[in-house]
Amino acid sequence: MSKVIKRLFQVFFSILVCLNSLGAAISAEAWPNRPIKLLVPYPPGGSTDILTRVFAQKLGEAFSQPIVIENRGGANGIVAANFFSKTQTDDHFFMVASLPMMAINQYLYQNLSYDPIKDFSPVGLIAQTPNVLVVPTALPVRSVNGLIEYAKARPGNISYSSSGIGSAGNILNELLITKAHVNALHVPYKGNGPAMQALLAGEVQFTTDNLPQLLPHIRSGALRPLAVTSPKRSAQLPDVPTVSEIGFAYLTTSAWFGIVAQSSTSPEIIKRLNLEIEKVLRQPDFVAKLNDISFEPMLGTSEDMSLAAKKERIFWKNAIQISGAKGE
Repeated sequence: MSKVIKRLFQVFFSILVCLNSLGAAISAEAWPNRPIKLLVPYPPGGSTDILTRVFAQKLGEAFSQPIVIENRGGANGIVAANFFSKTQTDDHFFMVASLPMMAINQYLYQNLSYDPIKDFSPVGLIAQTPNVLVVPTALPVRSVNGLIEYAKARPGNISYSSSGIGSAGNILNELLITKAHVNALHVPYKGNGPAMQALLAGEVQFTTDNLPQLLPHIRSGALRPLAVTSPKRSAQLPDVPTVSEIGFAYLTTSAWFGIVAQSSTSPEIIKRLNLEIEKVLRQPDFVAKLNDISFEPMLGTSEDMSLAAKKERIFWKNAIQISGAKGE
């Protein structure tokens, strides 16, 4: 008799599992049933914001639901990441994740208010873009080695801007000046836009930032690109060498962007969203638009995003240790 009861419990449990799986599948199929909120961890006008607005338009069309964008910049993405990880669970709420948030901040700041591994569930990658080392065209510098020589001739009298302490640009520049034994002052700003304006105004002498932010000013002749940090040359800047080509291979990296969900979001909804993201990334008109604003699409599963973040953590942890970069 006990065996019969035990078997009945097993059958009952199996039925419950099947019903739960069916319910989750139906729920994911009916999702989304209201506007999707997308949190951008940087101010308007920067590379992350530019990419998000182009992407959100296409994703909204795919779901027949509006995508509501909220910019919540500050502290290298920490303000947005903390808000996102602590706010009430919402399966219609997602965040655009950048390299600093996923692979840099934990090595710069003690007592970080969020955990990029435990607090976020990767959904998928969207796109990548090179970083570019640039100077104002008024500066008599035409190469990275030329910049180093210029700086050494003026110890303590040149500076560079970045979108904030702990940003990729900050760390890459610190890595460069540390390896080159150069004395240069870091001037952090609240976002890519203000950092670029400082460079254009001549308040600083160089910066390293995402290509989409810089390209219009390169094309106008206001800024001179010295090198791209990507493994291969940029289609938008075919005459500009990679850092590897000119002897600075240790600076090789690209900026990528993806979507993360709150850790409590169901795997079925994450899978559904990832599927629609991949469909958007395969649309020729969207790919052309991305290329036009200096991005390349990045296809992949949520697992691919996790692996990409893991790989980046190795690179940036080492870069931070060598450069001596510190958060506040």
